[in-house]
Amino acid sequence: MPQYHEAVGTFSNVDEKSIYPRFPKVTFGQAVAVGLGAGFIGALGMVITNQVEQAFTNRPGSYVPGRTVSTHLGLSDSFGRHPDILNHVHHFGMGLLAGPVRAFMSYYGIIGPVATFMHTGIRIMMDQMVENTAGVSALPWTWPINEQVIDIVHKGVYGLVTGYICDRIVRGVDWFNK
Repeated sequence: MPQYHEAVGTFSNVDEKSIYPRFPKVTFGQAVAVGLGAGFIGALGMVITNQVEQAFTNRPGSYVPGRTVSTHLGLSDSFGRHPDILNHVHHFGMGLLAGPVRAFMSYYGIIGPVATFMHTGIRIMMDQMVENTAGVSALPWTWPINEQVIDIVHKGVYGLVTGYICDRIVRGVDWFNK
């Protein structure tokens, strides 16, 4: 809601961009399903933008996600044979796990770009938790800055796609007010 500050106090005026439904458009169970689907589509968007970025920058692929999956599942022997498959298992699996978190946020009225920003941080935190418990990654602030930027941008794409879908379906909010 836009706020206006004047000498006598602060006033909030409702406009059409600030109004959103007080109640979700779906049940809690449906929100979980929407979150799973949105998380999958968000992960797909993240993987596609990753491939496009690598085509332009010639940056080699990271196999930390695949090593994480193989370590946690005890598949260390098969990592060398299927690194790309294991990478995708990690990306889509984490996307499916984090998607319902964003759907819960929409369900309870935490929506829009600020919610997407928060959810992007949650997604990065989830990745770091599983990667560091597997012992295959360093803490992100020790990475080269360009790698930090790349990771945040790709997770941001995931957050934007997942957040828009969840807000649109669960809460009935169109970010662009068409």
